[in-house]
Amino acid sequence: MSVPAESTVRAEAGRVWALAWPVSLGMLGLMTMSVVDTLMIGRLGAAPMAAVALGTSWYFSLAVVALGTLRALDPVIAQAHGAQDTAAVGRGLVRGCVMAAVMTPFLMALQSLAEPGLALLGQPESLLPDAGVWARTAALGVPGMLAFSAIRQALQALGVTRPVTIAVVVANLVNLAANAVLIFGLGMGPFGAALATAGSQYVLAGLTVWLARGVLAPYFVDWRAAISVPAVLGLFAIGVPLGFQMAMEAWAFHLSGLMMGWLGPTAVAANAVVLNLATLSFMVPMGISAAAATRVGNLVGAGLPWAFAGRVSLLLGGGIMGGSALAFSLLPGPLARAYTDDVAVIAVVVTLLPIAAAFQLFDGIQVVAFGVLRGAGDLRLPTLANLLGYWALGIPLGWWLAFRGGWGAPGIFAGLALGLFTVAMLLLARVAWMARRGAVRVELR
Repeated sequence: MSVPAESTVRAEAGRVWALAWPVSLGMLGLMTMSVVDTLMIGRLGAAPMAAVALGTSWYFSLAVVALGTLRALDPVIAQAHGAQDTAAVGRGLVRGCVMAAVMTPFLMALQSLAEPGLALLGQPESLLPDAGVWARTAALGVPGMLAFSAIRQALQALGVTRPVTIAVVVANLVNLAANAVLIFGLGMGPFGAALATAGSQYVLAGLTVWLARGVLAPYFVDWRAAISVPAVLGLFAIGVPLGFQMAMEAWAFHLSGLMMGWLGPTAVAANAVVLNLATLSFMVPMGISAAAATRVGNLVGAGLPWAFAGRVSLLLGGGIMGGSALAFSLLPGPLARAYTDDVAVIAVVVTLLPIAAAFQLFDGIQVVAFGVLRGAGDLRLPTLANLLGYWALGIPLGWWLAFRGGWGAPGIFAGLALGLFTVAMLLLARVAWMARRGAVRVELR
């Protein structure tokens, strides 16, 4: 195996993009499931769409910790792969699967608290029953979701992306067909949408394992020897800070959705539309982030310079999100009408999209920077950037502008923009510092 260090921007960008585009396509496909749910439920009216948005917000505000924890596999497997340490790759893969199994029952149990939890957070009472139904039903797919996520993280770290891409495309087709039948054919509404999503998670997991069986099988030969309580706890020690790092950002956006709930169902529905669009565009730099973690991790494991690959990855992420920002600025009306015919919801969406456009660039930079830092073995301190940017600055400012300054929904988004800008600047500084200091090799025995 060869892990060359490229010498030109074009060559390095090509290498990073070759890793990134299948991952981005896969992540776009995963996001498409949520978009399909929202688009189809939106045809039933603003209230069902807002309820599904609340249920989704609760579901993923909890799932994000588990999904982020599994990112511990990025540096462990990518660096081991770069060092040509097959045994270490196998240990990481098996222990990642054990982590997923351990987290599954806890995550499923927490989803049953959606309705009372959202009530405590002051959400509209009329939306709570359907929101609770969505979260509890979608929880049936948690075992498939976490199993798929563990295998996906390992395959990405190995630079193997084709099985995931194919599985995501097939699962989306299944989800689309199931939504059509369950929501409209059988009149099951939000319950049908959640059931379709849960079933699609098992399609994702099963098909990914089947398609990647030739790649995965050699790493499971000594799977019993790889399992030990101290080793799995060591992987959790790496992963939990990454889980909360990812959660800090996700919770900031979920809290913004809850604050929208304090403004009423119209604001909730508009927020769902804008965040669907923003998250959809975010999947591309998220793929570049995963590619950066793999590329930088491979170079670190091989003992080669990695800072140049990190800088090129940051340029790619920022450039692509600049294009998304332009689309949000120029096409707010058509984008809003693609989701809903409700005039009141469209009016709010049109005011929010230009603000969302303002933070697209910083969103791309910060997520790619996190990927670079994961690959370089910097796993704990970056969490503080999210804590400061979102929770010390962005969320308080957004609340004040919305409820004290009279800005309403745009005020919440203005606070998010400040948070993203702050996080991006802090992480850029951290990447520069790590480039001077040197990367850290992450190994588990």
